[in-house]
Parts: sequence; C-alpha cells; structure tokens
Amino acid sequence: MKRQGYLWNPEAETIPRQERATLQSECLRKQVERAYERVPFYRQAFEQHGVHPRDIQAIEDIERLPFTMKEDFRTTYPYGLIAVPLSEVIRLHASSGTTGKPVVGGYTRADLAMWGEVMARTFAAGGVTANDVFQNFYGYGLFTGGLGAHIGAEVIGATVIPMSGGLTRRQLLLMEDLGATVIAGTPSYTLVVAEIAAEEGIDLRSRMKVSAGFFGAEPWTEGMRREIEERFGLEAFDTYGLTWRWMATPRNGTRCLQTSWHA
Repeated sequence: MKRQGYLWNPEAETIPRQERATLQSECLRKQVERAYERVPFYRQAFEQHGVHPRDIQAIEDIERLPFTMKEDFRTTYPYGLIAVPLSEVIRLHASSGTTGKPVVGGYTRADLAMWGEVMARTFAAGGVTANDVFQNFYGYGLFTGGLGAHIGAEVIGATVIPMSGGLTRRQLLLMEDLGATVIAGTPSYTLVVAEIAAEEGIDLRSRMKVSAGFFGAEPWTEGMRREIEERFGLEAFDTYGLTWRWMATPRNGTRCLQTSWHA
C-alpha cells in the first residue's frame, strides 16, 4: 500500500518560483560575502578566478564561482573551510578517508536544527508521521547519515529505533517485536537483512509491518529497488546528501541560512 506524502513545511516547500529566485539571490550574495570575509581559502580562490563578492548579484551568477574540489578539503584539513569559531561547532562528522584525508563536517547547534528540518521534509514526502516506528539501519558515529536520519524522524515525532548496521538477526527480532513501520539504511545492507531473513525462514511481507523505506549513501539500481520492495513489501524511496554545514538560523528577519563554508 502506497503512503500519502505531505508537506512538512508548506510555506517553504511551495514558495512561488519568482520569490524563490529572489530569495536564492539574496542568500547567495550573503553566502559569498561570508565565505570571502571569513575563509582565507575562498578569498584566495575568488581572487585567482577574478571574482569579487560584488560580482555576485543574482542566482544566475553562481556559474562565475570557482568549484571546490575534493583535494581542497585535503589541503585545508581539518578546519580550514569552517567559517565559524570552533567554539560554535558542537559536533564533528567525517567521511571514511579511504582515499586520503577524510572530509570533516562541523555542525553548530543551529545546523542540527536545520538538518532535522530538511530530513523531516524528506520523510514527510514519503508519508512518515508521528504514528510510525522508524528503524534506522544507517551507521552511527563519524558517518554523517545515521544521526541525520535519526533527528529527522524525531522532528516528525516518529518512534526511533537507533539500531545502526550489523547484528542483523537482532535487527529482524526488534523489527518484528517493536513493530517497525519504516526503515532507513543503505540498500546493500537492507538486502543483507532480507537474505538473513530468508535463511531464518522469516517471511518479511507477512511478519513485518514495514511499509516504507528510505535508502541512500551509495549508488543503487532500479533492480535493487524492485528487489527490496518485493522482499519487504514496502515502497522504497531514494535519498541523497553530502557533508554540508549550515552556519546559523535566520537572523534579523532574513530567511537566508548560511553554510559555514561551501558556497
């Protein structure tokens, strides 16, 4: 049975196109000024590309800005791209660093509130409500996804089971006993859960209450989507994201939210 999605924040999610473009332009101008003033790396990058904040007046001007490459994260590791004092950063996450230095993401208290807001919008679009029991397969710890999914489900008011990955037989036990109705995790691990269920003789479609799943953090195919949906009897939603740091909530009446580094 397909779920009925809804708007978590109707005002923000239905903003008229022209008003949105105006807001984007305002926010981009402020963000570029902030990066130029507070992050030496960006000041140097702008100057090397012949760009000054006064050249950025509308959202269309974003194409004039220099790219930020993965190597830039490594050369400025660990805190060189952060535009706030470290005293304002209350959590650090990082990539695995399997191909070099990890990408470090720093979050302020306001960042976490915004993170919860955008994840709540994601889950609401898939029909998650406060009546759901949300079992989270995503890893907790330095990986940024697990806690992001967790706080988004909490913002909605769902009952969260913070399982993380692994302990797959316990995953299945608690999924059934606690009545999970929504799951989230990587598609590959979700298929591992399905395989262990098959080994244990567990019919996921008849014994579980799960009707929706949110999957991401790695590429997956339409074939994997169909297999997950068939095995669990759920509707599978694709999510995406990246290490991103919002600096603060709106101030002085503005609706702009400024990232702590990446323009």
